[in-house]
Amino acid sequence: MQKNIIFSLFIFLSTLFVLHPSLTFAQYNVSTFAGSDSGFVNAKLTDAEFSTAFGMCMDSSGNIYVTDAGNNCIRMIDTAGTVSTFAGTGIPGNDDGTTATATFYSPTGICSDNFGNFYVADFLNHTIRKIDSDGLVTTLAGSGQPGFADGYATEAQFNYPRGICVDAEGNLYVGDSWNHRIRKITPDGNVTTYAGGGDQIGTESEGSCINGPVATARFYTPCGVAVDNFGNVYVADALNHRIRKIDNFGNVTTVAGSGESGWDNGGFLDAEDTLAVLNTPTELFVTPDQNIIFSDTYGNRVRMVSNGQVTTIAGDGNAGYLNGDGSTAEFNTPRGIVMNSTNGNIYVFDSKNFRIRLISSEGN
Repeated sequence: MQKNIIFSLFIFLSTLFVLHPSLTFAQYNVSTFAGSDSGFVNAKLTDAEFSTAFGMCMDSSGNIYVTDAGNNCIRMIDTAGTVSTFAGTGIPGNDDGTTATATFYSPTGICSDNFGNFYVADFLNHTIRKIDSDGLVTTLAGSGQPGFADGYATEAQFNYPRGICVDAEGNLYVGDSWNHRIRKITPDGNVTTYAGGGDQIGTESEGSCINGPVATARFYTPCGVAVDNFGNVYVADALNHRIRKIDNFGNVTTVAGSGESGWDNGGFLDAEDTLAVLNTPTELFVTPDQNIIFSDTYGNRVRMVSNGQVTTIAGDGNAGYLNGDGSTAEFNTPRGIVMNSTNGNIYVFDSKNFRIRLISSEGN
């Protein structure tokens, strides 16, 4: 009898670990990669200072780029660990020019293509900016005034654009947060609505959560966007507390998250994808093996969608600053996130701690 009980307990515990990989997330370690306090200092890694940052991306050489919104510029961390200013003067503005003279106004999203160009969602300018491989900054799309209009280049209008990504053909996708839409910009500068709609726009508006064809689907303050190798677009649908997918056939579905929409309705539950509960996811990254890593911003956690399950990689849910095992580490409003596909290291901008945190698995 005793052997049967012990065997049954073993099977039960083994099943838990298979069904709920988050129970093993102590295999991840959290450390501080760069940043020390709120400020604007270029230096080596933890001697550098950042202000409030939102987006991150990595180029093919392993350099990391950060939209340092509070400092109105783009920062770069090279592979030697030196933090420098990549573009922007630090003074808020909307001037095109060289990377040393151009100005930004609270940039939030950034991505890069295969030709050395970078694209920036310039949040408070309501524009999309391009930094080309020659170091010139231009305005790719947006009139500079908040609103909603499709059209060519500066005829178009955005309403606090947040996230941005680029596909293999050079099309850009933008999380147009307070228009509650995903916008698309073709390489020739034509701006269209890719998914979402409705009459509610502006910072006092409320979106909704509707799946289905792109024309009838609805979002609520979509932020980070990412595209996979098949051209599917994933959205951190912040105030719907969900991760959404726009497939190649023009259908919007929910990948992860459940519950009521709105500012105060997020929560926490690791579970099967659409049973899980999220709390205002704002940035995400799709790994080469189709896992989705995202910053559960007001849940103060970094989480993952894999094989139909949502699990926690790091963060105990408390707003704080603590390095160590993934299960005990603390974050305070994590946002920008990127993974080095070579070694699996995850970099997260821990915005209210003004630091970039490194999440590494055992052996890295």
